[in-house]
Amino acid sequence: MTDVNEALSTIEKYSEEMPSEVAKKVLKLTAKAILVDHYEKFIPDEVMEIIQAESQCPSETFSVEDKSDYNVTNHPKRYLNKSGIEAIDVIELVVENISGPAGFNVGTMVKYLTRLGKKTEDVKEEWNKVLWYAKRALTVK
Repeated sequence: MTDVNEALSTIEKYSEEMPSEVAKKVLKLTAKAILVDHYEKFIPDEVMEIIQAESQCPSETFSVEDKSDYNVTNHPKRYLNKSGIEAIDVIELVVENISGPAGFNVGTMVKYLTRLGKKTEDVKEEWNKVLWYAKRALTVK
């Protein structure tokens, strides 16, 4: 079992390099809800409101310049930050104590958050993916 403060520190360090300020906020609020507050639904109402608003009308735009690693299977740049933390590390920290389909859905939601603004310029579609997995996490056990 990972120490909560250590997990939050790793998530904070990873999020420093995320291009999307909104995704960064959603990631941090979700991690806090799960790791500190032990929030039963995993995704607080405040977070769902942000995700729903962004999926309808994104507040940020991005220009993805480096598409050179789109076919890379292991360690693509869009999931790795300069400090060497990968999105998979963040995902595993967030879902460590969530079992079954809810863990999968929260983890996949976090995956889309971590790459928002890095893989595609279609931010609305990325937020719709975050929303879809967030809703699934709320409806399954």
